[in-house]
Amino acid sequence: DRSRKSLGGERTFGADISQREDLREALDRIIDIVWDRIETAEAKGRTVTLKLKYNDFQIVSRAASRPAPISAKQEFASIGHDLLSSAIPLPRPIRLMGLTLSNLDGKSSAPDEPGLQLDLF
Repeated sequence: DRSRKSLGGERTFGADISQREDLREALDRIIDIVWDRIETAEAKGRTVTLKLKYNDFQIVSRAASRPAPISAKQEFASIGHDLLSSAIPLPRPIRLMGLTLSNLDGKSSAPDEPGLQLDLF
């Protein structure tokens, strides 16, 4: 029964994207999904991480931490968009984008899924 260390989500695109507006729209959809998970878990965290996977499968991430827990969707979204803006212009199109809230304070009401248990002989 470990406590959750992060909450996030990612999306793999059917076609690679690189245009600023397409990137922002994709991030907005991910923010909505992740924030719903954060609210359901009643989680509060201080670090937001943006993950980008390029079309050559190279992965880069950018993160920002705050001294106090992020408790509003608007703040979460603003940090996510700032991280994305710092990565633009992209060196090549991306095929996947993800956003995660970590450095969680206290326990969330949604524990990790139980892992596979093996009987050792």
